[in-house]
Amino acid sequence: MIIFGQFSILLSRACRAKWFLFTSPLLICFSLTIGCYQDSPSPDRQTTVDLLITLLDDRDTFIRRNAAEALGKIGDLKSQPVLLAKLDDSEPAVREAAARSLGWLPGLDSETRFKLTMLLQDPDMSVQRAAAQALSRY
Repeated sequence: MIIFGQFSILLSRACRAKWFLFTSPLLICFSLTIGCYQDSPSPDRQTTVDLLITLLDDRDTFIRRNAAEALGKIGDLKSQPVLLAKLDDSEPAVREAAARSLGWLPGLDSETRFKLTMLLQDPDMSVQRAAAQALSRY
């Protein structure tokens, strides 16, 4: 019994040693990678808004749509005129995102409410729904 107990202790030590030899290079690489990681500084709000406003003129529909949605979520009133212009975009997804985003902005003027009201007659149902939701917030 004593021999078996000593054997199992030696066996477990050997297994741990082999496991350590196998995993130590991975642990070293991981720790070096984590040690080199640095957070990049976040851009300020105005830089982000300016970049998103320029992305509204991209030729890719999804980029324009995502930029319009992001501007609405940020809620900067500087984006209101460009979002208002995107209500006339050729793609329904962009018009929908612009209408939804205008609804998220604080305090809409009468021109914006008028254009959103005109979107209630848009041929695309999702654009109509987004315009109705934006108007219902005010």
